[in-house]
Order: sequence, then C-alpha cells, then structure tokens
Amino acid sequence: MANKVDVDAIRGAARKMEAADGPIQYLRNAQQLLEGVKLPGGALTMFGGSTVAAHNGSVDGHLANLRSGIVHLQTAAANLEQSAKNWERSDQPWVVK
Repeated sequence: MANKVDVDAIRGAARKMEAADGPIQYLRNAQQLLEGVKLPGGALTMFGGSTVAAHNGSVDGHLANLRSGIVHLQTAAANLEQSAKNWERSDQPWVVK
C-alpha cells in the first residue's frame, strides 16, 4: 500500500520554524541580546584595548554565526513550503517508502 504525503504536515513544519516561539525567533532574540554586549573602545581603561578588541571580535563571530543560522532556517522553511506546493500540484501517484 502506498503512503500518502501529508502536505499539511510539511506546511506546519515550515510555519513552526517561523513561529513566535520557533527556532528562527529564538536566534533573532539571541542576536538582539548579543548585540548589546559589545564594549566601547575605552571600557577597560587604556590598557584593556586588546581585551576589548578580542571580546568584540568574539561577539562579531557569534553574531555572524547567528545571522547565518537565521538565513539557513529561513531557507529551510521556504524549501518546506515549496515542497508542500510541489506535492500539492502533483498529479502522479507517488509512493513514499
């Protein structure tokens, strides 16, 4: 017996990724919080300049990872939606094993 593809479940997965409590919003919240921890140049007196630069460099690296993660999850959600549309338009009897 052939299995039927559940288009609504695919769409639901895409919506859950974009939801207010979903992973994309989680990464956006983390990004927003992390943007607030950068230090100004003279934060650790004149002798702490390299420490501030290292800290801010590390924060920038984490922010880049978060932005990349957001883009990847948005792409995944868009791909799930496209997959749902493709299955919906399909007139062929597909078999999922």
